[in-house]
Amino acid sequence: MTRYGAARAWVVSAVLLGALGVPALPSARAAEADADADTVHAAVVWPVVATPHMTAAALGSGPGAQPVFDDDTLATLFAAGGRLREIVDAGKGRDVSWVVDPDLVIAAQAMANGYRLADSADSSNPQDSTRGTGQSVARSWLAELKEAVEGRDVWLLPYADTDLASLSHRPGSATDDLTEVVTGITDDAKERVDRALGTGTRPGLGWPADGAVDTAITQLSTEFGVTRLLVSGPGLSPAGPDPVTLDTGSGSDGKVTALPYDSGVTAALSRIEDPGPDPEVSPSLTPSPFPSATASSSSSSSSSSSSSSAPDSSPGSGAGSGSSSRSSPSGSASGDEDGGGAAPDPATVARLAALVKKSTRPVLVPPRDLSGTAARALGAALDSGTKDGWLDLEGIRAADDDPVKGRAAAPAAYPAGPRAGELTSAQLASVDDDLDGLATLVKVLADPKATTASVHAAMARSLSTAWRAEDDAAQETFQRRTSDFLATSVKSLRLVPKTTLTLTPGDSTVPVTVDNGLQQAVAGLELRVSSGDAERLRVNDARLAVEAAGSSTHTTHIDVTAKANGKARITARLYTRGDGKPWGEPMTFEVDVTSVSTGAITVVVAGVVLIVLAAAFRMHRVRRRRGAAPPVE
Repeated sequence: MTRYGAARAWVVSAVLLGALGVPALPSARAAEADADADTVHAAVVWPVVATPHMTAAALGSGPGAQPVFDDDTLATLFAAGGRLREIVDAGKGRDVSWVVDPDLVIAAQAMANGYRLADSADSSNPQDSTRGTGQSVARSWLAELKEAVEGRDVWLLPYADTDLASLSHRPGSATDDLTEVVTGITDDAKERVDRALGTGTRPGLGWPADGAVDTAITQLSTEFGVTRLLVSGPGLSPAGPDPVTLDTGSGSDGKVTALPYDSGVTAALSRIEDPGPDPEVSPSLTPSPFPSATASSSSSSSSSSSSSSAPDSSPGSGAGSGSSSRSSPSGSASGDEDGGGAAPDPATVARLAALVKKSTRPVLVPPRDLSGTAARALGAALDSGTKDGWLDLEGIRAADDDPVKGRAAAPAAYPAGPRAGELTSAQLASVDDDLDGLATLVKVLADPKATTASVHAAMARSLSTAWRAEDDAAQETFQRRTSDFLATSVKSLRLVPKTTLTLTPGDSTVPVTVDNGLQQAVAGLELRVSSGDAERLRVNDARLAVEAAGSSTHTTHIDVTAKANGKARITARLYTRGDGKPWGEPMTFEVDVTSVSTGAITVVVAGVVLIVLAAAFRMHRVRRRRGAAPPVE
């Protein structure tokens, strides 16, 4: 490993040379080796992640479709002074490893192109939405992120930062389905992110919740294409500072490298929160929304990690303790070289620098919800270390040099803290059920690709690790939007009810109208019509293919033959052409067949003739009278 490469080489050389009777290295070389051994070599993760907000619904179709978001939280985070904007500003110009949720970049790009906001949590109809106002801030944030990552390492997490632990600890058909959904959108997501950021990104980085691992997590990680895992210690053996190669049992390529990180640094950063609306309020020292991360990691990590986190074990010490830093809510510069917010508190920076200097781990990992205030303080601590010469920042690929062989613990040994925050079996089953609703809908769509992609992405967002920081109800509400969207879409394609029709005997047509409330064309339907009294009314076109443009009605004329007076009931119903399954409810209406006899027609005609003759005779008499009258003098 790079961190200890020089020191190890020096020790080995000294032993060999001493055995051969060769004089030892000059003292200057020895001093240089000692100095390198004291240098901290570390890769610093710079997380760009957030809770998902883009739903499966969109207003319109094709390239101009505008996605619907559940609220405008992301616009606030992207704006000046927002958490995500300050993280980008604080990381800009520093040799850090950017770790990005691809879904967040895709969501920002969707906002930049125009988006909608759902009117309420109860509505899944894209028509019930208003125009979002964060288009410009999303566009600006993307531009800043693109500039910040130029020439830097950018690593992508599994789509939407999938909760690896929740899935791996609940094996079964649902997990298999959901794993396939997430992996199926990975390649396309990478291409979209690469285009948006103007740089090539690196896939294959996994970040299990709280950094805890076991054999189930490592095995599932390989299915997501993960080759490197960020781990805090629990479940990893040996528990030293070296990266560890884990054999997942998935064949010759089924190996994952675990990169241990210092949970003390993570815990310190998690206690530095952004101030509230009042700019005079100091950063809060309350625990991170991921409390189990600190507790479980600190208690299960190695002794060296425990010693590094000791300064932060009490409220009176550690990063952020006694901080008096201020942050401008507008994000305007206040003498901060990072370009956003107030300058970090010197005491906080000094404490963070001391923790970083004491770290023996190959990577430094902030909390997922790293605050803007903490990001600026961490950036300043890194600057201090590189300026003073004791910190050498390297990339994640260099951090896994010279790994040792090891193993992950069994799932039974997984810590109780992070396990308690996992998505439940019921939550995973609800997400998996959306595949059934999607399968029903795509049967009738003329081009189902866009709908399939949007629903799969929304399902992946329901599996995000970010939900651990929220109440269970938040994830359930978000997931239910996808279920409701699919159900509403199916119901919006229906037969229009009809009233009683009147027909005369003989051949005729009966109109049946299909209302397509979807915003795209349908082509996979068949209309089946039957008569309840075939002796009185025969249906000649029992089955007809139905096609309808998006947001329109389509009327199909059914050929029938009326034979006798009386009422007959006709039943019409839609079916999917692919598998012949019913679509929606049947629609029944009455047809009144009324015939008129030849004698009646003769009587009517004769009466009409008599009336015409009487009128003509009367007009003739009127003209004769006028002609015989004497002239008026």
